[in-house]
Amino acid sequence: MEDKNNQWNKLYENYINKEFKNWDEYFKTKMKLKRKFLNQVLKYYDEKKPVLECGSGTGKFSAYLASKGVKAYAMDLEPAMVEQAKKLSKQVSPENEVNVFQGDIRHIPFENKFFSVTHSSGVMEHYSDEEIVEIINEQLRVSDVCVFSVPTSYFEKKMLGNERFMKRNKWREIIDKSNAEIIKETGYHYKTLQNRIIDICKKPSRIFKPIALYVFVLKEKEEK
Repeated sequence: MEDKNNQWNKLYENYINKEFKNWDEYFKTKMKLKRKFLNQVLKYYDEKKPVLECGSGTGKFSAYLASKGVKAYAMDLEPAMVEQAKKLSKQVSPENEVNVFQGDIRHIPFENKFFSVTHSSGVMEHYSDEEIVEIINEQLRVSDVCVFSVPTSYFEKKMLGNERFMKRNKWREIIDKSNAEIIKETGYHYKTLQNRIIDICKKPSRIFKPIALYVFVLKEKEEK
């Protein structure tokens, strides 16, 4: 089996090289589509406290946020992705670099409420119900608000192989078992309208799957 430290790195390299000329083109195209997610991170960002991307992969979200003046941290378990994120940060936001480090999102090495927001995209679906609860609780230990997006069944094809394409109600059930409560739900698509129409023409059943990613915004439950 291929070393997991290189799996995500190769997946992203192949995707970026195939679909875009460079990272500048990627940001110009993709961040517009991801604004419903990014807007939630920015909404709850407190300038006095940084934000942390959990399972950052290439660090594209953190690099983009840093380029907009946000004090951003990013962590990933894979050394190859940590190095990629550092490289991208220097390229995209050289005057406000992302603080990138290696770590397990189930054990975040910071004190309680150090961050204003913890966020992730395409991470939670790789874990079991119990692990997701653990991750949510840990993220809300170190932050005021947790924002995460997960894929819906629109994707159909799994990138890594262990993704869980669950319905919104299933995600609500899992979240309810944690220390969190949902304060906002939304969703977005990762493809342009033109490409979505092409997808539907190729596979008409996709017209019944209009949302590609769910977004959940969480805070700690208030003690009764």
